[in-house]
Amino acid sequence: MMFTLEEIKRATGGKTVYKTKEPVYAAFVNVSGVSTDTRTIKEGDVFFALRGDRFNGGDYTATAVENGACAVVVDNAEYVPDGAVGIVVSDTTKALGLLAAYYRFKLGAKVIAVTGSVGKTTTRTIIADVLRTGLRVHSTKANNNNEIGMSKTILSAPEDTEILVVEMGMRGKGEISLLTNIARPDIAVITNVGYSHIGRLGSRDDIMRAKMEIADGLTDGGILIVNGDDPRLFEHARRILPINNLIAAVSSSEKAVELCPECINAYDVEETDEGTEFCARITRLGKTIDFGDKFSVRMFGSAGVRNVLFALLCAHICGLAATDESLDLIREAVSSGKAMDGRGAITQTKRYMIVNDAYNASPESMENAFLNFSKRAKGRRKILALGGMLELGDYSPELHEMTGKACAEYGFDKVFITGENADDFIKGAHMIDKDLEISRCRDSSEVSSSLSDYVEDGDAILFKASHSFGFEELAEEFIKKGDS
Repeated sequence: MMFTLEEIKRATGGKTVYKTKEPVYAAFVNVSGVSTDTRTIKEGDVFFALRGDRFNGGDYTATAVENGACAVVVDNAEYVPDGAVGIVVSDTTKALGLLAAYYRFKLGAKVIAVTGSVGKTTTRTIIADVLRTGLRVHSTKANNNNEIGMSKTILSAPEDTEILVVEMGMRGKGEISLLTNIARPDIAVITNVGYSHIGRLGSRDDIMRAKMEIADGLTDGGILIVNGDDPRLFEHARRILPINNLIAAVSSSEKAVELCPECINAYDVEETDEGTEFCARITRLGKTIDFGDKFSVRMFGSAGVRNVLFALLCAHICGLAATDESLDLIREAVSSGKAMDGRGAITQTKRYMIVNDAYNASPESMENAFLNFSKRAKGRRKILALGGMLELGDYSPELHEMTGKACAEYGFDKVFITGENADDFIKGAHMIDKDLEISRCRDSSEVSSSLSDYVEDGDAILFKASHSFGFEELAEEFIKKGDS
């Protein structure tokens, strides 16, 4: 039993509506789970009839009850089927968040929330993997980082969960504040501040302020961990963080961040054929805690090192990483981590290597992808299939040109590119390397056909674009071609 129906009514501020022949007492109706989808609903679940631009969950309440729902949460009493019990609220999405906020404290787990312009999914995954070496962890799956997805993540946590790791995404101001006030994190992580969504927010300072909203919901004594390699972010966080919260920093350099009471930093950083190895230490109020032997991450560049450092600091705060045995388990978790589909997943087909990093794109993630791909593809012909970066607004031409300049530094053999700002990218690339071979394509279909004509056995191909370009499907298409 997760809740009684009476608990849900109180948590959501709703009104109970009975369309049953016999009296029903909400305090005695046990709810075993929460569902928003009649296709996966289980006996004893409560069904939340969410509304969207193209759907109305109220149209499916009868099906939900037929499939085992013990009650429905709706925004209009007319959607409560005959013979069923309903809770009527003003907004079912907000009600789902209110119930998640209630369950967060009923659960009693420590909550870690992760946001950032780039790398939040990778960082969230590494944090969860590291903490699973000694604790019962429940974490966001896929890209469920909005109000509905995060609320469902919280509500799906088993009762014995000790650590809840949630991801918080945003497209505009106020969105992270809403999420953090549902999750009420004990530890909040900001991986970085980049250019993602600058077209909506207007400037990097506004993006930074939007990311800092994650501190709005920190519990008393909660800890904010920020990217200490970004001085503006650290200074802003240190200046505005409430006095009842603590700040910690993560740095990929050998020197701890100044004026920070607690900092974890990397030293003896060394690049290998497979990624990066490094040692780590915490400096806390002048005292040093060393993690001993090196950690190995399957990424190149400082971003991959920082991702692991965020996880190590979370582990330290949660009471792990205190013994040689626990550190060995953590090292194994870090070194065995693999990139997910759409976020740098590598597939070696019979003919060529594919890197699928096409879930989304920003200037920072583009350059990270260029760096890691160029290292992975060493000794092969290196081919890029690129789409545009969206939601950059008036900055789009300038940022595509900047990304083109970055691309030209890595010595790629051929670039296939499409999108409205392809010419800006080409302009920037040819400023650095006028001989870089770039093919401008009308659309994704032409990228596919041109790439098919060009690729040879032994090549390596990187697919990178904003999500709406559909390059994840393009990558899958070439994986099938490579194995056929």
